Amino acid sequence: MVKVLSKQELIDFVCGADIYGTGGGGSARGALAQIEESSKEKLEFKIVDAAEIPDDAIVVCPYGVGGGVSEEIRKRFSSLPRLPRRELIHLGIEAIKKELGKDIYAFIPGELGAGNSFMAMYMAALTGKLAVDGDTVGRSVPEVGHSTFNICNISITPYVIVSPFGDVMVVTRVLNDSRAEDIDRFMAVASGGGATVIDHPVEGKKLRDSIVRGTVTKSIEVGRSIREARLRGESPLKAVLESTGGYLLFRGNIESVEREGRDGFSWGRTKVKGSGEYSGHSFEVWIKNENLVSWLDGKPYVTCPDLISLIDPGTAEVVGGRDVTGREVAVIGIKTADIWRTPRGLEILTPKYFGFDIEYRPIEEIMERR
Repeated sequence: MVKVLSKQELIDFVCGADIYGTGGGGSARGALAQIEESSKEKLEFKIVDAAEIPDDAIVVCPYGVGGGVSEEIRKRFSSLPRLPRRELIHLGIEAIKKELGKDIYAFIPGELGAGNSFMAMYMAALTGKLAVDGDTVGRSVPEVGHSTFNICNISITPYVIVSPFGDVMVVTRVLNDSRAEDIDRFMAVASGGGATVIDHPVEGKKLRDSIVRGTVTKSIEVGRSIREARLRGESPLKAVLESTGGYLLFRGNIESVEREGRDGFSWGRTKVKGSGEYSGHSFEVWIKNENLVSWLDGKPYVTCPDLISLIDPGTAEVVGGRDVTGREVAVIGIKTADIWRTPRGLEILTPKYFGFDIEYRPIEEIMERR
């Protein structure tokens, strides 16, 4: 059954998906602005469960790729004329349709996060198509290869990369998803920090078992719970924990933030000084676009593939970026989708993948021992 989302449901979605974005996943502010624009244009946002997609229908995965670059690179491309976002979307869609020789039935978010998930939904609305109620991660991640499609051996090709200036690259063959990541990232750097990708054309019969299903609906539920808690004067933090099944990992104030834009990623660390029952303790998070590895009092704690988000305890808004020193935050953790705990999942999204000599421990086991 196809469900048409209301404007309020879209706003709730962005709010909820931002939690699952773990500090990344694209701009919530940008997505909310697009919701306002789309509302004026009376665009229809329709979602469908993967089970209802015809076996031979083609679904594609659009997202933005990029992150931090040096100021020198940013300035180098600042004078180039940028095309409107809508025009870039049409360029990408037409290029992938031409390569496939088939129409697109639906779009699936490449990750769960405010901006990137909404991009897929916006593309679907703009073209009169459907968006899949699900995504290919269940959270936001830094690299293309961190995908359930990679776990399930769904081919990434053919795929399209579109720069902000209208350059279009069609990739018909690539060694693997890691190599695709390199190509995409270099294109993003050569575009001043970001580019749009449409990849993983997949038939409906293969899609169903190769994604995390129901995450759009779940994000709407989380966003609604936050909104209703605010209206009732209740704790938005409690609403987040109850609606996500998450854990409160730490509370305190941000002591320091280190951020560096390099190689198309935003690298950094955030340190939190404990308050209240956490006084005298410290919490640290390592970032590669998203929050991925944490330490409690200098000892490894919750890590990817489980989720780590820093939120304002009074509003449940996500706290991130450079200028947040001194902010009060609650650090929450959420269990990852089961597919990430398979041998293949644990091969491509754990601390060891990022070079840390840290064994992954499921978040619920960590919390039971605390």
